[in-house]
Amino acid sequence: MTVSHLSFRVPYSANRDCVIIIKPQREAYQAVCVDAATRRTIGSPSLPRDSDGARPQVSAAEVIGRIGRYRLASAAVDLEVDELADRSRRISSRLRTRRRS
Repeated sequence: MTVSHLSFRVPYSANRDCVIIIKPQREAYQAVCVDAATRRTIGSPSLPRDSDGARPQVSAAEVIGRIGRYRLASAAVDLEVDELADRSRRISSRLRTRRRS
């Protein structure tokens, strides 16, 4: 059996992409969906092997469907909130620095 990985990039919300990596496991393959910008794992559904034990023929839409639209939306909101908080901290820090000058 040949061990192979498959990777592709797909949007999962209006301004977020995920990288989906399909990698072999013992009994099945695992599709790992990672946010492209932050590298945080969003979901990792298991995919059954083909009848001959090979990597399953799966599309990005199928992987997204297995993760679930609600989970993807929740992840996008969480990541955007974190980024907004980081931006707010940077702006506050700059303003404090300017006031001291």
